[in-house]
Amino acid sequence: MNVLITSGRTIAQGRQLYYKDMPGYSYETARCFVNSFDLLELGAASGDYLLLSTSTAEEVFVATPCDDLVSGTVFIPCGPHANAILHATTRGTGAPDYKWLKGTVTRTDLPPRSGWDILVEEGGAVCPSVPAPSEEDGGEVVTICDVACPLCGCLCDDLVVRVEGGSIRSVDNACSLGSEKFLSQSRLMRPIANDGGSWRTVEFGEAIRYAVEVLADAERPLLFGWSGTSAEAQCTGIQIAETIGGVIDNCSSICHGPSIMGIQEAGHPGCTLGAVKNRADVVIYWGSNPIESHPRHLSRYTTFVNGKYRDNGHHDRTLVVVDIRETDTAKIADEFIRVRPGGDYAVFSALRAILKGHADALHTTVAGIPRERLVWLADLCKNARFGALFTGIGLTQSRGRYKNVKNAIQLVDELNRHTKFTLTPMRGHWNVNGTNQTFSFLTGYPYGVDFSRGTPYYNPGETTAIDLLRRGEADACLIIGADPGAHLPRRCNEHLATIPTIVIDPFVSLSTSFADLHIPVACVGIDCAGTGYRMDSVPIRMKKVIDLGLPTDEEVLSQILAQVQKRCRHYAVTIPRAPYPETPPAS
Repeated sequence: MNVLITSGRTIAQGRQLYYKDMPGYSYETARCFVNSFDLLELGAASGDYLLLSTSTAEEVFVATPCDDLVSGTVFIPCGPHANAILHATTRGTGAPDYKWLKGTVTRTDLPPRSGWDILVEEGGAVCPSVPAPSEEDGGEVVTICDVACPLCGCLCDDLVVRVEGGSIRSVDNACSLGSEKFLSQSRLMRPIANDGGSWRTVEFGEAIRYAVEVLADAERPLLFGWSGTSAEAQCTGIQIAETIGGVIDNCSSICHGPSIMGIQEAGHPGCTLGAVKNRADVVIYWGSNPIESHPRHLSRYTTFVNGKYRDNGHHDRTLVVVDIRETDTAKIADEFIRVRPGGDYAVFSALRAILKGHADALHTTVAGIPRERLVWLADLCKNARFGALFTGIGLTQSRGRYKNVKNAIQLVDELNRHTKFTLTPMRGHWNVNGTNQTFSFLTGYPYGVDFSRGTPYYNPGETTAIDLLRRGEADACLIIGADPGAHLPRRCNEHLATIPTIVIDPFVSLSTSFADLHIPVACVGIDCAGTGYRMDSVPIRMKKVIDLGLPTDEEVLSQILAQVQKRCRHYAVTIPRAPYPETPPAS
């Protein structure tokens, strides 16, 4: 059966993000959501095995009936199973077709593999053993209030953390995703090195010296990630990239990088989340599902919260969801509008035409949406006192990419001729917006910055991580604050397995499989402090609630920077340079 494959987050997969050494993560990422009638046609039932095949590869998934999907569409959670069948072509944007992948599905008797088995096939190593957590009870009990959550772009700052005997025992006010990160025990306490497929522990000094040698000797080093660490560490990372003439890229290149490209072309009519909370009477989620990706977004900022001018909560607001499937967010919305996959650009154009008085020129349906529904939506937005449009990666990882976002911004511009309307991208990682802030401030560009020319150079599709790895250009890689092993296409992981790769991360990640060296560090917002930027660009100070005795990202990177600078100065002195001619040659 021919199908359109789309991937995204699920709340069950999200709860396992910091337990990737456990079987539960592979179980959730190996699920495959299929329309019930399609399952019937395939002769399969819930729990049966389905083989998804694309032009890249094939992988086995576990069937899960889902009537939220239209026939011919398959949804799979983000993770190693989805990326194993994903191509690495970004079409000049840095982001591949996570939401637009054509393939086939058939029934099979083969069981799905674990995520680690997939990575081993791609050239990685087996999962390292994680030391058992301390089970000591007793000791001083401390309750810390107003803690900011280092999970998603909401950066909820009202958490209450209870610490007993130096360990976190409970987290109040957090969503299920955030609390699982605080309570995770999948932590390494000493650096580990890959020794021929097995793991051995090394000292921090030795680990830093190795990282310096790898980065300083590389001709085309890539420094990738940064969305899961502090703004202070990001600034140090940019200095390292400049010193070694490398490429530094962050996670936005594969999620909301196209949003930034659209903003660069059309501007950003944004506002703070506080303004939305206090004023918005119309809220639209387009191509996003915050109940599973940002679980407290609706209750803190948009729908189920009282604002200064919206003191009756959801009774004073209209919630609209536009998506290709009826997500959990769509089920609680006042209006759900199902758009055909890849039809977002056409719908934005139709709404703009309606606002300009050209509704009669439209076809009776646009991307599967009746013209009457579009007229209703345009009138709702036009007559709003204050409207807020939140765009997700459903726009940036499907056909149109940054042009979808540009068209959405132009729609908001049209609406602002009649009322007040804003647009905010639903940023994923807790500090991915911070990477765009620090990168732009220090280099002039938001991501994918190449220092090989001696000055910052930026060109999505050329200087972005997936494109560098797909072309095999990178000859060394430093991964920090991200997990490309779980989120980059197969071709990228296969190349990571062939080059020196260093991972700096508090938790065991799937990228550890491709690492020659994994340096454990303190987790920002849990056992060290730092600065993060909320999805609306408001800086939030992250607190330290426990102390595990690990160095911070900033400390490790500062040591690497100091030694790299020393090596580069020594190199510049000892390597003779050809003198410039005293007089220019004759033409």
